[in-house]
Amino acid sequence: MSVCEDMLLCNYRKCRVKLSGYAWVTACSHIFCDQHGSGEFSRSPAVCPACNSALSGKLDIVRTELSPSEEHKAMVLAGLRPETVLDISSRRATVLYFVA
Repeated sequence: MSVCEDMLLCNYRKCRVKLSGYAWVTACSHIFCDQHGSGEFSRSPAVCPACNSALSGKLDIVRTELSPSEEHKAMVLAGLRPETVLDISSRRATVLYFVA
């Protein structure tokens, strides 16, 4: 299990399970287990169950693998400038670790 998986809990109020495998991440910086994310975000209009924010944008909800392969990690950032990679990693990782 990765460090990321050890620290992240589902933000669904009645769940709070440690996340592993796949998770759902929202633009409002909440993260949900695959079970609750699949259920909650299949409804329209999508609303964050943690803060009630409307999630209407194409990338407002993303299902992601918490422990991607080395090949996936290498390709996801391919072609991006180092400044862009640093900006992305410093902004979003910090927010996800401290979300209640």
